[in-house]
Amino acid sequence: MTYFKQMNKAAVKFFEEKLKYEIDPYTVRKIVDAKDSKYLVVDVRAKEDYQTGHIPSAINVPSREWENHLSELPKNKKLILYCYHVVCFAAPKIALRLAKKGFDVMEMVGGFDEWQKHKHPIEKSN
Repeated sequence: MTYFKQMNKAAVKFFEEKLKYEIDPYTVRKIVDAKDSKYLVVDVRAKEDYQTGHIPSAINVPSREWENHLSELPKNKKLILYCYHVVCFAAPKIALRLAKKGFDVMEMVGGFDEWQKHKHPIEKSN
């Protein structure tokens, strides 16, 4: 097998696996609108940013404090994590840590910036 065929197989496997754990804002919107109880949306941005605006029904688990919030996270739901934007790696890092602890996790691609860009609804908190 040539080097390029091996690399192609590795790339195919990588992207197949990656896509299993990513979700787009439009699909998250459908889940939120349907109030689908199989999911919990988790905002890993700083508390101040969450309060300014977040995805409706999302809970806030700031990435720097995630271990303090483990008791708030159900293991019987799929957790959809998001952070600031497409180049923010807080959500995938926390998703990895939570997956290692037995949580079922996904990352919303594009973060809150992408959610806002498409004019999806936003909640504010005090």
